[in-house]
Amino acid sequence: MNPKALLLILLTAFPFAIRAEDAASEDVAVLSPFVVTTEEDRGYQASSTLAGLPELPVTVVKRAEALVIQFALSTTSDKADARNAELTTAIDAITKAVQATPGLRFEPREVFLASADRKKSLVSKGGVVTSFANFVVFADFSEGMRPYQRVKQVRDLLSGLKLATATTKVIDGPVGLFLRRPSQYRVELLAKIFDDLAVVKKGLGPEFEVLVSGLSGAVRMRTCSETDVELWIDYGFTIRSIRELEAKKK
Repeated sequence: MNPKALLLILLTAFPFAIRAEDAASEDVAVLSPFVVTTEEDRGYQASSTLAGLPELPVTVVKRAEALVIQFALSTTSDKADARNAELTTAIDAITKAVQATPGLRFEPREVFLASADRKKSLVSKGGVVTSFANFVVFADFSEGMRPYQRVKQVRDLLSGLKLATATTKVIDGPVGLFLRRPSQYRVELLAKIFDDLAVVKKGLGPEFEVLVSGLSGAVRMRTCSETDVELWIDYGFTIRSIRELEAKKK
């Protein structure tokens, strides 16, 4: 961040407050490395009174621990017993194949076993209630292999099991980066934020009071490369004139 540029913005636009967005959960975060981040993925942003203010996030970049590859498995056999047997057999085969492969880990997310036969499972909009499972495969980064190549390797492993039939399908899902406990980097982020705060206070001088808010919010993250994630806390500055504050007390 360029302190002079920031100071110029603050002096020409005073008074203002930078609003922090709602903080996301601090649990394990999974982000897709192959999509463009949305406008919501930003460190902090100006209020409407400062439209056009440059984004000035304070962030920390860390290498992701693994790729997380999502899959869905569905089966549409007419009979519930056959349908659920196909699904559980497929899940067992996938679990064994993944666990037998070094560097891979299987994690189930959701399993739904429909209890009715297909003809009795029609929903109001004409769809069919069927049995399905959602699961993910965590894949360590492989030496000399790009992430997309590693993803293809995992998908080829599952397709090689030949689970797909006329009624059972394995569906490829999104790919993301995995970083356990992003909150562990809070102290490092706070140190950088307070450095930022010190620059602002020094630039404005003793005639202004600078307050920072949002520091208790969750550590958020987004991808910044094929293997790295960028972490930040949504925080904001409120700048007030000491003279105006004293005048109001009189």
